[in-house]
This record gives sequence, C-alpha cells and structure tokens, in this order.
Amino acid sequence: MKITVTTENLLSGLRRVMNVITSNLANPIMNNFLLEADQDKLMITGVDMAMRNSTDVQAMVFTPGKITLPGRKFYQIISALPAGDINMETSPDDPETVLLSCQKSFYKINGLSASGYPETEELVEDWSFSLPVKELVSALSKVSYARSEDESRVALNGVLLSVRAGMMTVAATDGRRLALVEKVLPEGEDPGREGDVIVPYKTVQELMKSLALDQTVKINLTASTAVFETEDTSIVTKLTDGVYPNYRSVIPDNFSQKVAMPRVEFADVLNRVSLVLSNSSSAINFDISTSEMVVWAKSREYGEAREPIDVSLDGQPLSISFNPEYFLEPLKYLECDQLIMKFNDNSTPVALCGDEGFLYILMPMRNV
Repeated sequence: MKITVTTENLLSGLRRVMNVITSNLANPIMNNFLLEADQDKLMITGVDMAMRNSTDVQAMVFTPGKITLPGRKFYQIISALPAGDINMETSPDDPETVLLSCQKSFYKINGLSASGYPETEELVEDWSFSLPVKELVSALSKVSYARSEDESRVALNGVLLSVRAGMMTVAATDGRRLALVEKVLPEGEDPGREGDVIVPYKTVQELMKSLALDQTVKINLTASTAVFETEDTSIVTKLTDGVYPNYRSVIPDNFSQKVAMPRVEFADVLNRVSLVLSNSSSAINFDISTSEMVVWAKSREYGEAREPIDVSLDGQPLSISFNPEYFLEPLKYLECDQLIMKFNDNSTPVALCGDEGFLYILMPMRNV
C-alpha cells in the first residue's frame, strides 16, 4: 500500500469511526483501524462486537492495499501532525509496518495484517427505505436522551425505529418519560413491509456523529441487523433483541388545557432558577396564570429562586412541579419558537410539543 492523503481528510475519517473501537484483550486486532486503499479513496473501518463503521476519504493511491494500525495511538499521531500531505506506505521489509511522513515528521508504525480483521457477514435485506440524514439525526437527537440506563431493561436501553403506513416513528422511554418523533417517509419510499426494530444506543451515537447532514441515508433492515449507508459511510450494527413496550398506552387521548411560551426564554429561565437546587430529585415549580407563569425552586442548602415569564394559558390556573432534568433535556434539541405544554391537571401525564412531529410525555412531581 502506498498513498498520499491530507491531514485534514485522514483526521476527519478517523474521528468518524474512532468511538467504535474499544479495548479488546481477547482479539487485539479489533483495537486497530482497518485501512484499505483503492482507486482514489482510503476506507477507514473500526469494529467492536456489535458494530462496524466504515468511511471513505479522498486520497491519492499509488499502490492499492490494506493494513490495520493501532487505533488510539494512530489517531493521536495524526492529530499531532501539522496540516499538509501525509505519505504512507507499507515497509518493503515488513508488510505489517507502515512508514509515515508529513513535512519533517517521520514514523515507523507497527500494525497487524488485515487478513485477521473481522469481516462483514453477508446481509440479505428484508426491507429498506431512505430519507435525508438531517431528518434521521434530528429525530434521534430529540428522543435518545429519554432511553433507560438500567441495564436490566435491555429493550429500553435502545431507541425504537418503527415504520407504519408510510410513517417513521423514532421513540425512547425510561418508564418515567417518553420522547417520540414521527416523520412521513419521502414520496416514493416504500419499505415493502411494516415493522419495529430497536437500535442500540451506541449505534445511535455513531449515527448522530458520523453521518454527513447533507446526504441521504439508506436503511437496510433484517430481523437482527441494520445497515445505515450514505455516499461515504456505512454503519452495520446488530439490533437489540426484544420487544419494545406499548409506549402509546401512556399518551392521554386528549388534553383539556394548554399553555404556550417562548422556548428560548423559557429554557433560560429554567436554567437560571434550577441553579439553587441541590440534586436531581428536587422539583422545579410552575405557578401558571392566564398571562404569566412564575418558575420557582428552593433547597435547604442554597435557598430559593423565582422568575416570571409571559405565557398564554388556554384553561384554568394551576400549580405544577417537575423533575428539572427531565424538563430541561428536550429543550436542548428543539428548534421551535413557541413551546406548547398540554395537561389535564397537576397529577397526570403532561405533553410538550413544538417541533413538527415531536411529542414528549412526562409525569409531574408531587407539588411542594
């Protein structure tokens, strides 16, 4: 293998697959990047026991070939190099060693033969569909924080991807709150069937980090595997085995009251007031009237804070309390100008809406 690649291109590719690689004592080659040079591209691959992430970067390929190099150390070396061209070639004396130079820097890096690197099993797709990467990543970011971190609840550790009647639903819940996004599939996209799959959270993280937002992603699915493919990246992952609970059962059929408020101003107020709280189990409180909502909180350790915000209430005044973390998290990912909170009373599930297709359900806390 002999190639020239810019520092910028190589570093960009390494960053996209870096997080897949974990320490694997049983199979050391899985600690390495697989580098495959052919035509005018260098494909960089990282794997773990459940996922494979491959991405292409532009390169001048003089001699095609492939090798594996120690993942984290190779990334550290490339990160430290100056901008410019990197020349890489396998040593004529040892095909498992790479000679690397960039300006005045020179490295001789020990690797392992690519012959021992895990190969991708042939996938026979059951169904597939495509949509803009921007829409998939947006949906995942708006729900994935609501997944469960309880390892005994395996299905809830991941994110549900469901297709029904031309509609894609992405959902996550930890049993105390639910976040979901519904998107109409692009015109002409027919997956050929309806179904549900559970995507592991690590894969969700890779999708949000690795895929270029200006591209289209094709999602190929089987009962146990998913492949997410764009122009330059392919992520193959095992799916979580299990049945996702009927999350729609927690969504009230209707709401009798609603209050509208400016999202950005509300998030700022919520952040400021919650600073006096001492732990995540403390409550943030809303006293809602026709045109104003007072946000307040208190703790023995730090005292009390309160701040009003202009709102528009359609319903009766009430006071209601929430876990501040559960309320703040969705606000980080929404883009709407106006946030809508729907409710029936201060002891039954409440809905947050705003962005098209987004719904967030959470339970109030007991009023303090």
